[in-house]
Amino acid sequence: MSRPTEYDGTPSNGVPEIVAMADHIASMYADEIAVNQDLLRHIAVDRTSPQPRRPVDDHPVEGPSLTVPGLRIHVRHSYQNAADLGSFPAEANPLLLRIHVQGFSDEYQDRKAARSNLVDSVTDPESEAWTRALLGQRWADYAYELVRTPKQTNTAKPMLFAQRVYALLLDADGEPTLAPDNFAFQRVWNGIDSARKFIPTSSAVAAHLVAVGPFLKTADIRDPNTEADGGWRLHTTGDDTETLPTPAAATARSLIRRVRVRGRVSSRFRPTRVHVELDQVRVYFRWAKNPNLFAMTLRLPQSGDESSSPPLDTPDSIVAVCLSNWQENLRTGLLVWGQRTRLDDGAVHISWPITEMTGSRQHRVAAVPRHDTSGSWLARAGLNIGAAREALESGVLACWLQAHVDNREARPFVGHAAARWIDDTTARIDVLEVASGTPQSVVTQLVHSITHTLANAGARAIELHFTDESFAKFGYVPNPTSGHDMYLDVTTMP
Repeated sequence: MSRPTEYDGTPSNGVPEIVAMADHIASMYADEIAVNQDLLRHIAVDRTSPQPRRPVDDHPVEGPSLTVPGLRIHVRHSYQNAADLGSFPAEANPLLLRIHVQGFSDEYQDRKAARSNLVDSVTDPESEAWTRALLGQRWADYAYELVRTPKQTNTAKPMLFAQRVYALLLDADGEPTLAPDNFAFQRVWNGIDSARKFIPTSSAVAAHLVAVGPFLKTADIRDPNTEADGGWRLHTTGDDTETLPTPAAATARSLIRRVRVRGRVSSRFRPTRVHVELDQVRVYFRWAKNPNLFAMTLRLPQSGDESSSPPLDTPDSIVAVCLSNWQENLRTGLLVWGQRTRLDDGAVHISWPITEMTGSRQHRVAAVPRHDTSGSWLARAGLNIGAAREALESGVLACWLQAHVDNREARPFVGHAAARWIDDTTARIDVLEVASGTPQSVVTQLVHSITHTLANAGARAIELHFTDESFAKFGYVPNPTSGHDMYLDVTTMP
């Protein structure tokens, strides 16, 4: 996480000439740029690409190079959520917009015909000019040029490197903003070392940059769980890695380094501690708003013979595969269907092999989409949606799940469960209904799923207005307050 390139205000690429070139490009391709800018403004506010994209696809910003004979240039965009790439104000909801300037030989009719045959021949000034033309002056004043890693090899995926890439950050209102001073530009695109701020054309923006610099200062806004570089703050306990066998030590150090990267596993994953032992490393973490502390373990190789073939032939590759597995499985519900063991230190250890609930192959549970007609299909299946709709319309709905037969059509719907917030940390499951003839296992599935969903939403206590002995396996006990119904302390659930 190296620091971005500093801004010194020097127009190294001849800014007046670049701006003049950008104005010329903007006038030549005014219609195409207008269509693309409409799309970019939509993305900035709604964070999605409209469907269909045909207006943009039919109006590409593409044409002959102004400086290199025989070269054609195509400009396109991509985007992603940027919250995990640096420290932002809590309400920022930042979006990263990338502008890609790609060159290809004029022997091809257009970019589509060129396919992956890009050439790295676009000059820096012209590339910046095309970017400025597409973004427009106001947005371009906040843009950054991504600086490549020196001597970056591109033999594996040349298409990723044979282009210029630029970055612009937009806040929750779709307004351009400066990148934070710990922004991980290296994670924005392949082979990037740092970033260089565009020289602004607006005197007001230029004065602002002189006053505050090219990056947003983050010392006062950083998440207290992060370090100055934006990575998660970790406590390391257990054995000193220097005392471990060489392969184990290198693997442990790689895991400690990589697990700090925000968003590497998931935006909902926040590691808090790494415990090192001779043959394993245990990572403790928080998940979403769940009040429980979780842990997962990576076995450490004790000799080179244990990691002798791809993809597990180096410490870094072992860790990369491990984190990718954690990413995939945690995002698809490992905390629910994994083997859960409450450790002596109170954490819930998640491990393989996984266990699957009885009956889950016949039925599936999913969230009920929230919109004006939510649940209408459940009502048509004979289920009572009144209480769930009332909670939705009054703004206290905590969760609403539906069960359906596990087939290609995801029909018919056979049950649903819903819960409402009683206070900030207490939820009450007051809807639990299945269609006549539905097996009891579906009721158990619904309770199992809604319990974990509520825990991940931040519930510390869950009241269940239904009683069944099978619910005890999830930690429910008779409600000590009412003397009837059931109750769960989420921090003690199995």
